[in-house]
Amino acid sequence: MKLKALFIACTMSLALPAHAALTSSATDILDPQSIDFENFDGLITSGPEIVAPGVSFTGTPNSILGAYIADLGSNGIWGAGNHFAGTDIIGTLNFTFVNGLTQAAGAFLNSYDGSPVVISILGDNHQIIESHTVSMDTPDGLNSGSFFGITRTSADIRSISFSGQGLVVDDVTFATPIPEPEAYAMLLAGLGLVGWTARRRKTAISSNNPESAG
Repeated sequence: MKLKALFIACTMSLALPAHAALTSSATDILDPQSIDFENFDGLITSGPEIVAPGVSFTGTPNSILGAYIADLGSNGIWGAGNHFAGTDIIGTLNFTFVNGLTQAAGAFLNSYDGSPVVISILGDNHQIIESHTVSMDTPDGLNSGSFFGITRTSADIRSISFSGQGLVVDDVTFATPIPEPEAYAMLLAGLGLVGWTARRRKTAISSNNPESAG
């Protein structure tokens, strides 16, 4: 009976959703990759737009990639040679990990007058798993803000979105996504094709040059 109860408890724990935690430190994201938007120059787009290998951006109309100036009211300004992503007056910036699921993601943020920013992570079914509302207070700041992210106990994050008023986002940071079985299959197929092509080429060279075969 004890073994049966233990088995049921383990099964129930495996069925529970992964726990999420809001973090204010980028160092909590292990094996991180980062997007700084320096490769963009004021691109006004709602996407989709590839912003890094395996990461696709979508946003509300008039979102900007590679923005270079933003007036945040009492929270100061962003710019001074630093490129970032931003929304129109009110909007959402979404970053999707197309090649796999990640365990943690976040970004350096600020908003107009420090208005609330909603951070949401979405799962593989593109449904919201977790949302948090944060705010920043940076009086007359220059490129000031705060890092906020969400960490999980398992890799189940398909995308992360940031929504707010006069929102600015930089240094989107995420744990290296875990490739999905389909990606592994494509990689193995590609490697197999490369090997087959190399063997075929070697056979063709040998056939055309009998001396080399000896």
